[in-house]
Amino acid sequence: MPPDIDDVVPPVSPDVPCTLPDVLKPASERVKELVSNLEQFTAIEKIEHAQINSEGEPGRAQVVAYKYLVSIYEIRPGYLTVEETRDGQEAPLTFPKQLATRGLAAFALIFHPFYVDDFAMTCEGLGQWRGAPAWLVRFAQRSDRLPRFRTYQVGTRRFPVKIKGRAWVAANSHQVLRLEVDLLEPLPEIKLQSEHLDIEYRPVDFPRRKLQLWLPESAELYLDFRGSRHFRRHSFSEFLRFAVDLRQQIHDPREPPEPPPAK
Repeated sequence: MPPDIDDVVPPVSPDVPCTLPDVLKPASERVKELVSNLEQFTAIEKIEHAQINSEGEPGRAQVVAYKYLVSIYEIRPGYLTVEETRDGQEAPLTFPKQLATRGLAAFALIFHPFYVDDFAMTCEGLGQWRGAPAWLVRFAQRSDRLPRFRTYQVGTRRFPVKIKGRAWVAANSHQVLRLEVDLLEPLPEIKLQSEHLDIEYRPVDFPRRKLQLWLPESAELYLDFRGSRHFRRHSFSEFLRFAVDLRQQIHDPREPPEPPPAK
């Protein structure tokens, strides 16, 4: 399990002030633009899964690949839904260890105007990510708001999860570059002791629409759940974007064909 986000804080420039609204407002706009421009995208998703033994060593990795389709849209005022299918199924039986990990591609929605106020946020300063300047923003579920961003489903029951994390936000474009996410507290009802997510994003060009969208490139999950420890890596490639264009053309009714001449 990697360190908790509060155990290791990345260095920031001591002489560069950071005003949270100056970072948060444009970052929120970038995520809002993503939802309005995206509608749907497909990708090839590869999942590598390994169970970790008591010595901390991974077992033999199980690898599966899917044709991945995700849709993001507003179901009612103030709420977005993320629908995913893999090879045309909502939850394929081929998920390693029968643990379905869904919604990882949409974690940047934490900064969407619908959800940003659910979290207490602090700008920690100007750091770097892959050699580029990036604002570091820490977030945590607010105690006066019900958690609604992430849930675990066991059987037919859903268990909301309180999370905290750190985001790297590009200093020039205010795109979300990376997210690290931990549990704010364990969930003993389902024996969820710890969870750590590390999600990286990259720009994807869609030339036909003259669009560039920041989409997930990889997501690593470390999990201590029901007495077992797991490592899982999702990687995404071959992105395609779908937009729904409704066009209708109305023509004059055609004249019926002339009957053949009588013989």
